[in-house]
Amino acid sequence: MVAQPKLTFYTSVVCPYAQRAAIALNEVGAEYEKVEIDLQNKPAWYKDVNPETKVPALTVDDYNIAESLVLVELVNDLFPEKKLLPDNALKRAQIRFFVEYWSSKISPQQWKIIGNLEDKEGRQTAYNDINAALVRINELLLEQSQEGPYFLGKEYSIADVNVAPFAYRLKVLVSHFFKDEIELIDFAKYPRVKEFLAGITERDSFKATIASEEYLAQAYEKARERFAAAAKK
Repeated sequence: MVAQPKLTFYTSVVCPYAQRAAIALNEVGAEYEKVEIDLQNKPAWYKDVNPETKVPALTVDDYNIAESLVLVELVNDLFPEKKLLPDNALKRAQIRFFVEYWSSKISPQQWKIIGNLEDKEGRQTAYNDINAALVRINELLLEQSQEGPYFLGKEYSIADVNVAPFAYRLKVLVSHFFKDEIELIDFAKYPRVKEFLAGITERDSFKATIASEEYLAQAYEKARERFAAAAKK
């Protein structure tokens, strides 16, 4: 058995990108040292790890590498026996497309919601865009399997790892600031989407790496304050 390289994981519990890598490390049972980075007060030495000072980052032996999607695939490559990516090339491409679609069509709407805290019409536009994307998300899920709970059906993969942090935070954001508006997002309209979202956020690796809903709500409060301050400039 090949020895695992020495891993040091730089993360922030509030960051969905960092949680992606944390879930992957948890799933494969990796041994690593965790270093929590305060995103509002980043230590000067962290530039030596990641010059852009973003999280996550991972030191593998003596080499530093960053970017969440890269790290998730790196974890898969370091622990290929865990099969976070299937061997089939087409399935791997479908997973990557699914993650890209969620990242480009749904995740940006979260920031639009924060940026429209005082503008219900603006938020409604974001909800409409999310709902339109969910139609395609549902189609992509059904193309893989008529039943979940994961993207590939019963098989857990990088598709689930990469989407889970963002899907959960979207619901926290809307339910915290606009509790009466959460039903404006059609999560429950599509049984396959509903089952998928439940499956990925009920996974043990997700639960072990997510901050409390209260903590995330506080983080969104601070983000709202930063948006408001920037708008006044």
